[in-house]
Amino acid sequence: MQSHLSEWQEADFNSALKEKGVCVVEFGAPWCNACKATEPHVAELAKTQTKIKFAKIDVSKNAGLASRMGVMSLPNILFIVDGKIKEQIIGLAQKAKIEEKLAKLA
Repeated sequence: MQSHLSEWQEADFNSALKEKGVCVVEFGAPWCNACKATEPHVAELAKTQTKIKFAKIDVSKNAGLASRMGVMSLPNILFIVDGKIKEQIIGLAQKAKIEEKLAKLA
């Protein structure tokens, strides 16, 4: 199974919450410089961590979802296991920090 970083809308996110497994979702925006710095790390992990779903959500297109999930700072990465948020990173994240959170979920 090949994983990649998909762009999700609210319906995609809602569906993911009903599934089993691990999912990493980055909330960001095109105008967010920290998001631009974090996204390549998430995209790189999406290529190597093939058993995990990786997605990004543009908060400017999904403001209601961002509000519902309490996203107030960007980037905001949620680590979801079997439909429940288990870990979170708020703000600029290096690859090692994301890997550290993933390791906690294993």
